[in-house]
Amino acid sequence: MVESSRAKINFIKLTTEELSRKIALLVSNHSRIIYWKNSPRFYEGVAGSFNIDKKIILKIEKNQLSANLQGERICLNFILNDIDYFLRGKVLSYDQEYDQLVVELEEECFRAEKRSKERLRVFPVYDVMVYFKFKRSEEKNIIFLNKKEQINQDFFAEIDNIQKNKIASLARELEISDEEDLIGFRIEDISSTGLSFFATSKEKEKVLDRVQLEELPLIIIFEREVYHLENASFVYKMNYINSQFSNVPMYKIGMNFKASASLKKKIEDVSGVTVDLINYQNEFEEFMKNE
Repeated sequence: MVESSRAKINFIKLTTEELSRKIALLVSNHSRIIYWKNSPRFYEGVAGSFNIDKKIILKIEKNQLSANLQGERICLNFILNDIDYFLRGKVLSYDQEYDQLVVELEEECFRAEKRSKERLRVFPVYDVMVYFKFKRSEEKNIIFLNKKEQINQDFFAEIDNIQKNKIASLARELEISDEEDLIGFRIEDISSTGLSFFATSKEKEKVLDRVQLEELPLIIIFEREVYHLENASFVYKMNYINSQFSNVPMYKIGMNFKASASLKKKIEDVSGVTVDLINYQNEFEEFMKNE
């Protein structure tokens, strides 16, 4: 068993048998896999199949990846039962027609032993929203989704003027002009450097795929307290099967942003748990450099 010497996180090597069991479970569950050549540019896929030659097939988003990783050595990260696993592999091929990536996995796989909690699940206990303000398109309206009423209503519902004025009273940056509009999402889980939420396929296509985050404010309202986030980016937009929305095509959206000390304090205050600002992908890269 090999451990890193870093203070915040240990990477513990799995045996060959343990690795085989984890990969088998990964494939049977069609679990999400994050992969990357150099952080912070991450991609995401779903585990398809795995064969005796240690080749795994990842189903990826259309146009997410060109052939520029073919033949490259990449890092991979997946989560099973709330535990992070990391390994490396070589990209053998990229099938653009079927949106599939074939990766030959290396034998070494590591389990991340986290020293402290990183992310707080806030839904449904806490009221935490993330808002995007952006330029109005030529389409009729930009919309707001009430997930609780989603199954019985159309996908989209406008944010009415009363709601918009109420939101703007909390954060003046969310005041909108005639050329702008607003969309908000109920956050599922959050840390001081990232968050995730659910969106419908229409929301993803009509809004999120068009948002240019470098030009727009990203604001969180956490129990009526406002947090302004910098350097925000989308990490993944992944198909997601959720029993709550069984009749609605859903995506789980992941975002990263510059560490916020005030948000970190809020998370710790409401959860009673200390959270660390850890980039596990970077930690794994550094760990493997010393191997």
